[in-house]
Amino acid sequence: MKKTAALFLSVLLYIGTFLLTFWSFIRDNIRWFLLGFPVIIAVYFVIVGNLFARHLQLNRWSLWLSMNFIGGLCSWMILLVCFPSLLMNGMILFLVGAFVGIFAVVWALMGMVFFVRKV
Repeated sequence: MKKTAALFLSVLLYIGTFLLTFWSFIRDNIRWFLLGFPVIIAVYFVIVGNLFARHLQLNRWSLWLSMNFIGGLCSWMILLVCFPSLLMNGMILFLVGAFVGIFAVVWALMGMVFFVRKV
């Protein structure tokens, strides 16, 4: 039950952070959304992943999968429901492309850090 609650709260934090950084993108500029969000989530994953692994014996893979797949899909769906005009003007293609590219680089760096730490 504690593991499920931890995963659920992590997914909710992911969605909330996604929407908050997107809102800051609308107000200021795109760098907070494209650069800030992946770094915030990666730092959260490292800190909370270590705590969950130590205290709840929660596997980091399950945390990563739930945050990125469940949280990611829900975040984009909520974004499209709130801003349906993104589908009409093609802005979503730019956002998704840039977002996925930057997110892949951040997670690749995180993976290399964990790999080097284990070796």
